[in-house]
Amino acid sequence: MIGGVVGYTYQAENLCPSCTKKALRANGIKVQNGKPHEDAIRRAAQNLKIDFDDERSYDSDDFPKAVTEQQCETKLTELPDGETGSISDERCTGDNCGKRLVLGEKSPTHTALTRYVRDSYELPHTLARTVAQTLREWGLSHPEFIDEDNVRQAAALHPHGYDTVRLTPNGRSTVLMPTPAYDGDWCFYCQQPWEKHLFTCSTCGIDVPADVPHTHQVPVTGQQKFRPMA
Repeated sequence: MIGGVVGYTYQAENLCPSCTKKALRANGIKVQNGKPHEDAIRRAAQNLKIDFDDERSYDSDDFPKAVTEQQCETKLTELPDGETGSISDERCTGDNCGKRLVLGEKSPTHTALTRYVRDSYELPHTLARTVAQTLREWGLSHPEFIDEDNVRQAAALHPHGYDTVRLTPNGRSTVLMPTPAYDGDWCFYCQQPWEKHLFTCSTCGIDVPADVPHTHQVPVTGQQKFRPMA
C-alpha cells in the first residue's frame, strides 16, 4: 500500500498496530507474536478466509482495514488569524493509548512541551507554559507540528512582559530592552508592537491593554485625609 500501513480502522476506532492486535485478541481472533504487524494481521485474515487486500469485501466491524500515512488527517481548531488547518497524523483511540499513528509515539506531556517551547523559541517560562497550553488546545500538541508562527500567535494572546531587540552601541551584539525606541518596535516574544500588548496590573491583578490608561489611588502610611471646606 502507498505510504505504508501506520494503523487500522476496527470497530469504529482508529488504532495503532499494537492496539489493533490487542483488540483482535480480545475478540477471540488469534494474532501471531514476533512478526511485523502487517504480516501478523494479514495471516489472521487468511485464517478467517477474509480477503485482506479487497477492503470492499468485508466490514471494519468484523476485521481491521489498513490505514496509510496519506489517509491520516486531524483538523485543527481555528487559529486566531482565521486559518483552519490540519496535520497529517491521527491519534490512536485505543484505551489509554493516544499514540500518533504516523509518528509512532505519544505527544509529550504538558511539562515537556512547555520546556520545548521555552528553549526552542526563547520564551520566559511562565509565558511558555501558557503558550504550550494554547497550542495543545489548537491540536498542536507535538513539536513536529509546531512552527514559529503558531508560537508567536499563541504568545500574543497572553499577558507578558515586553522586550525588544536592540544593538549595543558598538554594534557587535544585541540586548533585550523593556521599552520601544521607535514606533513599530516588535516584541521579541510575540512579534507584536508595544501597543498591542496586555499587561497584568500588579495592584489589582487585571489584564490591561498597553495603550489604555489605568491608575489606582493607593493610601500611603501617614497620609492625611482632608475634608473639603464648606
